[in-house]
Amino acid sequence: MDWSNLLTIERFSKKENLFSENDKTKEWTFKKYNRGNFTCFDDDYQTIIKSASFRRLQDKTQVFPLEKNDFVRTRLTHSIETSAIARKLGNMVLANISLEINKNNNSYKDYQKNEEEMSTIPDLLACAGLLHDIGNPPFGHFGEVVMSDWFKNNIKHLKYKGKQLEDVLTKQQLEDLYNLDGNSQALRVVGKLHDLHNESGMNLTKSLLNILVKYPVKSTEVDKNSKDIKYHKLGYYASDFDMFDDIAQTTGTKLNDNEYARHPLTYLLEAADDIAYAAADIEDGLKKNYITVQDFIDYFEENVDESDDKNYSLLQKLKGQLEKNEQNELQVMQEWLDYVRDWLEYNAAYSFTYNYDAIMKGTYTKELLEGVYNSQTLKVLKGAADKYLFSNKEINKVELSGSVILEFLLNKFVGAILEYDEKDIKMTKENKKIIGLLSQNHMNVYNREKEKCVTEGDKVYLKLHLVIDYISGMTDSYAKRLCQELRGVTFFE
Repeated sequence: MDWSNLLTIERFSKKENLFSENDKTKEWTFKKYNRGNFTCFDDDYQTIIKSASFRRLQDKTQVFPLEKNDFVRTRLTHSIETSAIARKLGNMVLANISLEINKNNNSYKDYQKNEEEMSTIPDLLACAGLLHDIGNPPFGHFGEVVMSDWFKNNIKHLKYKGKQLEDVLTKQQLEDLYNLDGNSQALRVVGKLHDLHNESGMNLTKSLLNILVKYPVKSTEVDKNSKDIKYHKLGYYASDFDMFDDIAQTTGTKLNDNEYARHPLTYLLEAADDIAYAAADIEDGLKKNYITVQDFIDYFEENVDESDDKNYSLLQKLKGQLEKNEQNELQVMQEWLDYVRDWLEYNAAYSFTYNYDAIMKGTYTKELLEGVYNSQTLKVLKGAADKYLFSNKEINKVELSGSVILEFLLNKFVGAILEYDEKDIKMTKENKKIIGLLSQNHMNVYNREKEKCVTEGDKVYLKLHLVIDYISGMTDSYAKRLCQELRGVTFFE
């Protein structure tokens, strides 16, 4: 892989010039402005933050569903934090590479050849950080599980024109439905569903789109036990293969006819995400009293002993600071978490530089933070969150209510969509009204893509995605409110 391709500024659609060619004064002003430090990735950044899809993240679950207190993270605040860390990691990596070049390290000849392009890496990673969760459905990762399980449990009972739906869809189409994932949905949202002025969604640079594909494999290739992390989840749906393949060919991450590599910057985005949520989840849990500082210390001591100097020293630092300031445990813990973030960021940047050759060849198979100096501390942060937050009864109760909401909506909309757009099927009046609720943007995408369908199954698959796109795009509050309205709860309480 080569940075001149990996950092391409090519888009699916050409962006229109801001000013008319006949207006020489305005055209000159526009070109002069472009000679500054404004890059194509700055343009992407503005497109993202102005989008409705990004704004909706403010009402999507990070850890605490339907949370009323504004001091805990939402998907929006988490994405902003991930963006900041990703940008920082980009700058750290560039600094590390510069140091290695000064030591006459020949591994970075491509940097010297593409130095101007590579200077945009921090901006590109900042954009990717904002987008990495944009495909997540309501109620966080639990929402993904609920929707996937609904299809696993219900496909066998659904029929289309008298045929079992399982017999109408291909194996990949079925596996797509059984493995619904926010990462794959993110590619659809930004590449197709956010219909602005053309058919290319937000019309972002292909390099940015490629970074979002954390798992460059189709659903039938998923192997959660694989030693290569890129096979752990699906990266794109069957309906989006042409878009993904075009992106990979342009960036050079397509290795051969059947294999794709991760974009090198995906590793840094993944590390930024891990660092952001691992520390933030504990901080939010402390603020809500779901975990105490002593709980965390006890858990740390259960999983790290004195023989692990790199990680045990971090625990000792926390205990020492608490002894000096016993009256304000939360403040001490927040400062310690900031300190740990800094160390994890250093670990990630070092790991990227150390494994640079394998990453650029597409042969690196692990996360950047796996096996680094402070990887055990990262595991402790995640493990403590699992033990004290994600198993908390209050969170579980709200998540279970979220599952009722999503299952109700899927029952309503899937039942209606199977009747929609069929000449030989007469829709019920109720189903016509239900279809009328769907997003016009999503309907436009369906109407464009159905023209490419070869089989009946292809069309049914697209119709099911129309429902998935609509429900996945909902905020937690809207999903709850729509469920109540359709059940008549808000009218008859």
